[in-house]
Amino acid sequence: MAMTERPLRVLFVVPDLRIGGAERHVTTLLPRMDPRRFTPSLICIGDQGALFAELADAGIEATAWRLRKRQAAQALWRLVTTMRRTRPDVIVARGYNAEALGRIAALLAGVRCSVVWVHNIADPEPRGSVRDVVDRVLNRWTTAYFGVTEAQRDYLTGTLGYPQDKIRIVYNGVETSQFDPRTDRRVLAEFGIDDTVPVVGILAALRPEKDHITFLKAARHVVDALPQVNFLVVGDGPTRPELEELREDLGLGEQVHFAGARHDINRILRAIDVFTLTSSDDCFPIAILEAMASGRPTVCTAVGGIPEMVIDGVTGFLVPPGNPRQLADTLVALIGDADTAQRMGIEARRRVETTFSLARSVEEAQRALEAVADRSALGDTLVGHLR
Repeated sequence: MAMTERPLRVLFVVPDLRIGGAERHVTTLLPRMDPRRFTPSLICIGDQGALFAELADAGIEATAWRLRKRQAAQALWRLVTTMRRTRPDVIVARGYNAEALGRIAALLAGVRCSVVWVHNIADPEPRGSVRDVVDRVLNRWTTAYFGVTEAQRDYLTGTLGYPQDKIRIVYNGVETSQFDPRTDRRVLAEFGIDDTVPVVGILAALRPEKDHITFLKAARHVVDALPQVNFLVVGDGPTRPELEELREDLGLGEQVHFAGARHDINRILRAIDVFTLTSSDDCFPIAILEAMASGRPTVCTAVGGIPEMVIDGVTGFLVPPGNPRQLADTLVALIGDADTAQRMGIEARRRVETTFSLARSVEEAQRALEAVADRSALGDTLVGHLR
């Protein structure tokens, strides 16, 4: 974009900013956008959410209307009024209600460019016919669909029916300077874990698709082989009661520790020896990149975009989902081979620095937005995917 042109006004429309990967993406991207090129702002149709304050603290114009689904008409009217007043060049919507209302409002308000940023790789429940019809109708006025992993393409073009030529892939990234690869095990004392024993950590919301059941079953096998190993479960969610019950049923009350939601993830990751994620279905979990940036070897299920993050045998190991025995065997082998674990941790950190840094992710996002707004000579050839 020529320096004589004003910055692009980009309005993000989201349901809320509760704790989650898609929400974290927004709160890391907007404050880092180049003010010479962009003026970002955000509207939460619903409540603020726990991450909302991060945008306010960063000086990003953000507002939350606290409207409910039954107030969709009011939300649409407010969106149209706001867009006519602020005249954004691009609106970016994420989340079903926000995607529908945001694009309809943009059409009524005369906004040229609408982008839907998709952070999932499947729908937890089948889409209804009304949603399918709305998507088909709005596709004509949707400039682009952004994804976060190449693994989404079949979902975007097949399940959702989005045109291939409108899809751009922009990998997420993490700020490596916020993660220290040097081991520091002092935080383990908070959980009653001896700092001399091996620790396997998992960082994920306690929801069915993260499949902590496989994690706990694998932990039982690992403890049978290596009784000194402890396991740290970081995160919270609706399946916690049944997981805690399963822990007791498996006789793992002394080895498995539920840490709940934590705001010191960098400290936690420095304290563990191996990071694992056992998702049965996932898209592009940032927790893996955070663990890699912390120099931790990873053992993760080969689902969604995870194989694009973890290089099997180099930065960690990939295992099939729903197979606790193979997961356990891989963990036991890695825990018992300190040289391999250290080498993989070094390679993992290097991969994040070269391919998944936050700076690179932000720049790719900015190029993609400039391209769809037709305000840059970069064109489609430079937009979207990293290899």
